Amino acid sequence: MLNGKTIYLIEDNPTNLAIISAILRRNEANVRYDRWGVDTFKRLARSGRVDLIILDLMFPNGVSGYELFDQIKALPGFANTPIVAVSAADSQVEMPKAKARGFMGYISKPINHKVFPRQIAAVIAGKQVWEDSDLSMYNIDQEETYR
Repeated sequence: MLNGKTIYLIEDNPTNLAIISAILRRNEANVRYDRWGVDTFKRLARSGRVDLIILDLMFPNGVSGYELFDQIKALPGFANTPIVAVSAADSQVEMPKAKARGFMGYISKPINHKVFPRQIAAVIAGKQVWEDSDLSMYNIDQEETYR
C-alpha cells in the first residue's frame, strides 16, 4: 500500500518514532526521520523527493509543530508536500487549528496500527484524513469520510 513512497517523520519521542517507523516500513514505505533539532530543515531539504511528512505538534522548549509546518512549507520544493499532524494533543482544540493552517490531516495518538497505513496512503493520494480516537474518523470539510 505504501510501496516505494517516501515518508519523512518528525517526532521527538523515541518510542513513537520507533512504532510509527516500524508500521510504515512493514507497509514497504521508505522512512526518513528526525527527532527535531538544529539541522532538521537542512536534512529535510537534502532528503530529496518526499511524498508525505508526518509531524508531531509538541516539541521540547516550547517549539510548536505549527511553527515547523510554516518553516517546512517555506523550504524550496516543499510548498506542495502534504503534511499530517500525528499528536497526543487535545484533538478538539488542535484539529481545527491544523485544518486552518493547511495540514492535510490530523491523526490522534495512540495510532491504530491496522488503519494508520491506509490513512497515510489516502493522504498521499490527495485525500484529507481527520481522525480523533475519541470521536471516530471524520473529515472536517464534510467531504468523503475516511473509514
